[in-house]
Amino acid sequence: MDAHFYYTEEIDIERLATDLVNVYVAQGYQAQQIGNKDNMLVQLKKGGDFEAILGMQAALSLTIQRTAGGVLAMIGQQKWLDKAAVGAVGIVALPVLWPLALTAGVGALRQASLANQVLNIVDGLVRQQRPNVQVGPVPAHLMPQVQQQWAPPPRAQTPVYTPPPPTLHCPSCNTPYAQGDTFCSGCGRSLTPQKTYCANCHAELKPGASFCPNCGSSTFQQNSPTQAPPPTVQTPLPQTPVYTPPPAPQTPTYTPPPASRVDPYSPTVAAQPQPQPYYVPPVTQQPSVVPQPKVTLMPTESKQEQTLTAPPQPQRPQTPYYVPSPQAQQAAAQAQTVANPPVPAKPIVAKPTSQPAFDPSTPWGSLIFADGNQVQLQGERATVGRSDHDVGGIDPEVDLSSMQGSDTVSRIHAVFEHIGSTYTLTDLNSTNATRINGKRIEPDRATPINDGDTLTFGKVTCTFKKLK
Repeated sequence: MDAHFYYTEEIDIERLATDLVNVYVAQGYQAQQIGNKDNMLVQLKKGGDFEAILGMQAALSLTIQRTAGGVLAMIGQQKWLDKAAVGAVGIVALPVLWPLALTAGVGALRQASLANQVLNIVDGLVRQQRPNVQVGPVPAHLMPQVQQQWAPPPRAQTPVYTPPPPTLHCPSCNTPYAQGDTFCSGCGRSLTPQKTYCANCHAELKPGASFCPNCGSSTFQQNSPTQAPPPTVQTPLPQTPVYTPPPAPQTPTYTPPPASRVDPYSPTVAAQPQPQPYYVPPVTQQPSVVPQPKVTLMPTESKQEQTLTAPPQPQRPQTPYYVPSPQAQQAAAQAQTVANPPVPAKPIVAKPTSQPAFDPSTPWGSLIFADGNQVQLQGERATVGRSDHDVGGIDPEVDLSSMQGSDTVSRIHAVFEHIGSTYTLTDLNSTNATRINGKRIEPDRATPINDGDTLTFGKVTCTFKKLK
């Protein structure tokens, strides 16, 4: 949260709010103050800035409260209030402040710069009344009160409607009775539901059943509700005959006739057809002694008869090979170069847009100060400002709090931006302005810078150098 605590109770809060309103009215803001000598609310609104930073219905709000041990100034946002309506209910009934919602980008830097600028102006106005006042963070014993003021109001709980219990009436005399009563107080009849039984199977039926869940018969012909089911007689069920299949017929087994020793060459047996015998391959037996082949040389009549004479093959003419001289080889190489000129090298292709243009960790510039200190700039954006331990949330990349004249530098003073080969510097509505080569630049507008330019932040001067 953005808040300052002033360790003195001798501050004129009404005068402080009036001076702050006059400062911002002179800058073109709409400003108003509401409250009394112990509690004041100052609201600031400007069309173009607050439409982009805080929204159409919100305004920058500063509460100044007198507490035990000092005065508390707290920054937040809130709807623009109607002074006439607030005057009727008083400053105590005002709604709580909304915290400033910091978003990424230049909008967050402008919003934080505006909040820091308001606190800086309040510090200056307080020191005009009390030069030796001590400024610090919110004390620990006031943190619960501050957090309660920043917390949203509790929502009113909507009462849950509980329907009344249904009213019960006796079915005989229509006398109302409570749940759990056994007998009616008007006619004395029993209020417990009577049991109903099925007329067919004597099973108990549920109230309102149209068919018996046991046998499925209709309940229109049912017994009297008070009549108990008659005793059931166990009638033996007729036995269902079991089917016994006839025995399967046995397949006759063929039994061949007994073999008899009959002369196969007898005329009776020869007349009958004989079965064909099965082929049984012979068994190969290995002889005990392997026979060795014998070779017999037979003499021939003549040597000419043994040699086969082939017809003579005609000789092919030999093709002479041409071997060029070194002069001819050099001339041929030159002719080949003229006929086929060398292919030029491929042009350099740019990287696709999906790849990063440069490494974010690579420095692209540096700031050289008069005392010899040097600060390198890297990334696409680098913020210039002054770290303040009392107000947390933003830590600038270029911290000038240790430089001589750093009291003239705002907490969020300016921002460097590096896009491609372009280098720009934007003043974030700082209190003591930003200058390039002695010329003041317009706030909230990116201004190009070149190598060797002299940059001034308040009273801190440095020289910009490119590293590429």
